[in-house]
Amino acid sequence: MDAKDILVFNVDRLCQEKGWKHFRLASEMGVKPESLSRSLNGLPRIDTIEKIAKALDVSIKSLFEDPVAIEGFVSVGGKVQRFNSREEFKRIVNRHRQKMNFTLTSTEDDDEDDMPF
Repeated sequence: MDAKDILVFNVDRLCQEKGWKHFRLASEMGVKPESLSRSLNGLPRIDTIEKIAKALDVSIKSLFEDPVAIEGFVSVGGKVQRFNSREEFKRIVNRHRQKMNFTLTSTEDDDEDDMPF
């Protein structure tokens, strides 16, 4: 997913969370719906991105956060470990699989690495 796809995905997600359509977002931004549509389907200018972020009450950075990225903490045997990517989490799980005492199961939608997300 490239930056443009991530932007569009996050704008759509944030609008959905607010119960907004793009028409409402355009109104909150003070632009015509056609202008917003052209921006999201093309290469939006930075001032348009700023208006989108302000209207949605989020940071510009959050508009470009990868929607499938994961990060967090896991405690294994009393030791807390931080992970910032799916790959780091998989390494932790694989390194401590016996201590964790669980089995990962796959479904048809899982990819080949047997991670359930």
